[in-house]
Amino acid sequence: MDNGSLNNPAMSPVEIVPIGQVTPQRKNEKSGYLFKQGGVKANKGWRKRWVVFTGNSLRYYDSRKSQVSKRIVPLSCMEKVETLVKDSDKDKFKFNLHTTNRVFQFAADSLQECTLWCSTLMECILKYKAPPGGEPEGLDMNEPDKQGYIKFERRNNYFVAVKQGKMCYYHSEQDFKQGSPINEIDMKLANVKEIGKGKLQLSTHYSHFLLIPESYSECVLWKMAFEESIADALGDNTILDQVMGNPSNRVCADCSAEDPHWASINIGIVLCKKCADLHSGMILPAGIHRNFEHSISRVKSLRMDTKIWTPSLIEMMKAIGNGNANDFWQHELPPDKRINTDTSAAQRMALIENKYKAKLYCDRSGISDNQKVLNEKLLEFSVRGDLLQTMKVTFLGANMYYTNSEGENAYRIAKRMGQRLTMEFLFQNGGERSSSSFNDSDEGQVSRLRAEVCLDGYLQKTGSNKKDFRKRWCVIEHGCLRYFLSQTSSGAKDSVDNDIMMCVQAVSTYDKSLSNVRNLNKRYPEAFELSTCKKDNREYLFAASTPQERKSWMVALAKLFCPVSLMADIGQCEFNLAGNFYIKDVLSSWEKTWLMINNRILEYFDKNKQEFCKVDLRKALNIKYSESTLACTTCLEVGKCLALDVYGKSLYIQADLARDTERLLNVCSKAMKTGGDTLEDQNLSPSNVPVIVEKCVCFIEDYGIQEEGIYRLSGVKSKVQALLDRFMADAHSVVLQQGVNQVHEVAACLKLFLRSLKDPLLMSTKHQLWIDNADDILYGRMDPQVKLEWYQFLIRELPPVNYSTLKRLIHHFNRLARYSAQNKMTEKNIAIAFGPTLMQTESESEVNSIHVQLQMVVIGDIMKHHQKLFKLGEDEKLMQEKVDEGKKILDGIITTKENVDVNDSLKISVFFLSRSGNCYNPEVNIHTTVKQVIDQLKYRFNATHEEYSLHEVLCDGALERPLHDTDHPHAVVKAWWDWPDCYRKQACLCLKPTPDLMLKLSNMYDPSRALFSEIRLIEKKQTGLLISKSNKYAFQFQQSRLSYFKDAKSAGGSPIGSWNIEDLVIYYGMDPIIRKGDKYGVTFLKVGETPGSKETPIFGHTLCFSSENDSLSWMAGLLAAQHPEGLLP
Repeated sequence: MDNGSLNNPAMSPVEIVPIGQVTPQRKNEKSGYLFKQGGVKANKGWRKRWVVFTGNSLRYYDSRKSQVSKRIVPLSCMEKVETLVKDSDKDKFKFNLHTTNRVFQFAADSLQECTLWCSTLMECILKYKAPPGGEPEGLDMNEPDKQGYIKFERRNNYFVAVKQGKMCYYHSEQDFKQGSPINEIDMKLANVKEIGKGKLQLSTHYSHFLLIPESYSECVLWKMAFEESIADALGDNTILDQVMGNPSNRVCADCSAEDPHWASINIGIVLCKKCADLHSGMILPAGIHRNFEHSISRVKSLRMDTKIWTPSLIEMMKAIGNGNANDFWQHELPPDKRINTDTSAAQRMALIENKYKAKLYCDRSGISDNQKVLNEKLLEFSVRGDLLQTMKVTFLGANMYYTNSEGENAYRIAKRMGQRLTMEFLFQNGGERSSSSFNDSDEGQVSRLRAEVCLDGYLQKTGSNKKDFRKRWCVIEHGCLRYFLSQTSSGAKDSVDNDIMMCVQAVSTYDKSLSNVRNLNKRYPEAFELSTCKKDNREYLFAASTPQERKSWMVALAKLFCPVSLMADIGQCEFNLAGNFYIKDVLSSWEKTWLMINNRILEYFDKNKQEFCKVDLRKALNIKYSESTLACTTCLEVGKCLALDVYGKSLYIQADLARDTERLLNVCSKAMKTGGDTLEDQNLSPSNVPVIVEKCVCFIEDYGIQEEGIYRLSGVKSKVQALLDRFMADAHSVVLQQGVNQVHEVAACLKLFLRSLKDPLLMSTKHQLWIDNADDILYGRMDPQVKLEWYQFLIRELPPVNYSTLKRLIHHFNRLARYSAQNKMTEKNIAIAFGPTLMQTESESEVNSIHVQLQMVVIGDIMKHHQKLFKLGEDEKLMQEKVDEGKKILDGIITTKENVDVNDSLKISVFFLSRSGNCYNPEVNIHTTVKQVIDQLKYRFNATHEEYSLHEVLCDGALERPLHDTDHPHAVVKAWWDWPDCYRKQACLCLKPTPDLMLKLSNMYDPSRALFSEIRLIEKKQTGLLISKSNKYAFQFQQSRLSYFKDAKSAGGSPIGSWNIEDLVIYYGMDPIIRKGDKYGVTFLKVGETPGSKETPIFGHTLCFSSENDSLSWMAGLLAAQHPEGLLP
């Protein structure tokens, strides 16, 4: 290298960095942004690059954040640096870096920076001294473990070199020799996998590299090289050390090389890398073709392929070992045919093919050549668990798929008998698949994925009586759970296959079904239960020692029987119940799905959307068993389904086993009902407001907004506490009713709830910020605009439930203030009443007049500026206006004197979705229509996103009538007054989504279809008797008249009975008293008719159908005749 005169007159004016200017004390490292001229010929344009000089090499990147370099230039190939600065330069001060085969052109954005770069580089170039004999080719990548060209997807062919724990790729082999790679990868940060035949994905935490070697055999060889490099980088010998527990495994099974760390997992031998390459069927650099089938020898790394190394596989490798394997494979091998570490590749290949493929040297003593005898011996040895004999007959040609009289092959027999090592050997040789599915790649893939799920350790376990826990060694492998007396036991006490697993659940220590378990609460709090359909549908109860250990076991079990496509997702999930369930909504059919519950969130996988759908159980209104007619018929056990009501949606869920449906019911009920001491723990409305807040606020706005002293006068303390306790137990079930609940008690309950929170609404962590800002505002030290920005910031920092609750309360406070003339609750009084409640101080000593005054400032300012602070959109403003407008409309209806008798006004209760849902009590008169009530209730219940219908619901939902928009709720409710208590007390009005029933009826209505068929009739005769259900009558609906005849032949004569359609009130369903086998019914009353009596308390006249479609068709036809304008508005 010439470091003398570097003048180049052709590039004048050029300033070469003088040697005298090199400062010895300068730090030999530098980094920063430089401009670089692209292309080998410096003609691709300037690009901004992040450049790093380490003292030994210069690297440049796309940006400072990038970890993939564009080029690495070693110091050893740098020759000189020259500046190209001109007097006219203003923004790019250029310099060239000369190397042995290329010139790199850079530019800094200042002259000083350019000089620093040039000086730093030149100093290191001058100090550099090559080692005696010169640098080796490739520098530190000299003599790599593997090298060659690989196609990088969407890029060029690059020359790749792998050595020990590092991989580098280069533009060319010449760059490799010079030691100038594009990028280098620390392999301890990498992993490699095959993603299709002949394609590899090398992944790091910062990038993925898709590699396509020249052939499939090269692909396998490169994969092994990468795995070896990763293993070298990580230095993890955990599996290797265990397998070396058999001394014969410490040398290669073929050439006796020391320290082998590869294994043929189906043969059960340990190999050196040279022999492992041949077993894998690779092509040697010398060009020798090794066509060794993958099925003969499956080679894996003992230091890398951690997923496949299950406890049983490790034990199998130790039990067979190279010694026992060679006693069989080279029993007849002449001494002069043996190979060693110095044997040529061709000789090594010949020996390995003769040994394993041609089987020239096998021990055939004592083994028959008769195929049937071999097959029977394989079954016999699998029963006994004789691993070495099983290995012997397998490799001498026994049929792996031969079955006994019960259709079990050797693998299934070993699995049933708990012979885990024999089963492992048969599994590794493909014995888990039947002969009919041998070519079914999907089944094989599923089996392999399940087999990768492995876990072992000690757990506490009860017997089937669930009384006492005993310590057991438990193992998950090959899609199966087994448990043993101890870790050294050879035979399993029991096993549970993945195909009989139903559900796994973290057990509550207070579960009544586990009351027999001794010391469950104190000693075994981390218990979990596995539900199966094994004999008698057995349940297995285990207990882990830590929460993390329980999670690991539950996740591993869930991965065994969840849909294969979800296995990766399950590994990242938190849940306390998971399993396969059936699910449907109102309009869809039953589908099997994967369902999980994590605390108070239910998730199920929607196959159509290919994503998990979440149901916040805090917002669920009710869950209960639905009528058996809706049950899923494909479940293993006959049982009822669950109906889960959420705002605007109903879901039906059922498990294969009735007890798992009950399990889900209990978990959901607890999640839905139980409150806590934080806002996050509460039952929530659709708008993320705690139900207790929403119900109390609505009740006060309906019945107490003009009440003098509201929020200042206290209710009876015991009643207030009792009401709060009811809300905490199950907020959705609490129904506040005028006359039953006093306004002041409800107001006091709301304040008590807000005061009882562990963390106040405006959060104790933000308390000082609120107070400090209020102090600045109070004394005029803060600009009004800055004040609003501070408030907006603090409000945005609130958690979602706190934010929504504050928003709802502030709207409520403003409505209160509008009626301050009546209720005396001015803005100031509201701030006084709620400041300490919403902004509890950390210590009572802080409560003083100044502090209260500051709290008043905060609440008052938020009330004044709530539209800006909460950034209410036009839709929200419109909704609030419509709610207020709806109240005014009803007030107008109540107070109007036009043809309305005030005595005909009624306060009616309308529930949302079901009787356990939110309740609202509009006042209606004889002229109020269903449509008017629905319009108001939709805004009251925040249910404007879809269409709703008003339903008359009787007998706890057994009877239901969708009211038409033109019907009058006043008449409906007033008719109940004459009914017996058994019907009147169970009657209610519910607002439900239109698709629930009305859309079904509308879809079933066919005007071209004549309604004539034989139907069972149940009714109360004047004598008090019931007509027998065994009798059928011919029913006909014609010309708006429903008639029935003795039989079809009598249809042209006089009917036994008939009714005009306009005189009937029609319900879907039937009285529960008479439902003893009939699934579907349509029931009707004649107008003015009173249902039931003391002697025979049944409801009306019931037509019984055998199918849902028939019942819907008849009801749709009858209702359409009553409303020819259409069933739906």
